[in-house]
Amino acid sequence: MKPFKTVRLIWTFYRSFMLASLVITLCCIKLLWDYDFKIFGILFWFKVATLSSIFYFINSYKSNHYYYYQNLGISRALLWTTTLVFDILLFISLIVLAYNFR
Repeated sequence: MKPFKTVRLIWTFYRSFMLASLVITLCCIKLLWDYDFKIFGILFWFKVATLSSIFYFINSYKSNHYYYYQNLGISRALLWTTTLVFDILLFISLIVLAYNFR
């Protein structure tokens, strides 16, 4: 499979929960802005907990949703690994960027 096609399919999967994830990230940035960097640990684990809730919700609600991606050669593990790593990296980079602007 072509790499660009794989990235596009993973992006399509990520868009299904991107809005919820970005809202949570923005709320964490606002809390970090108000309470300083000492609450970063709490915010990080809050983000991990909300991502695990999103993971549980999508797996329980849309179990047949994966057939589309599996038929195109992308496994469930690849979908979740890449999207969760991307989301955590995005979260950390936005937190650091917001803290530097502060």
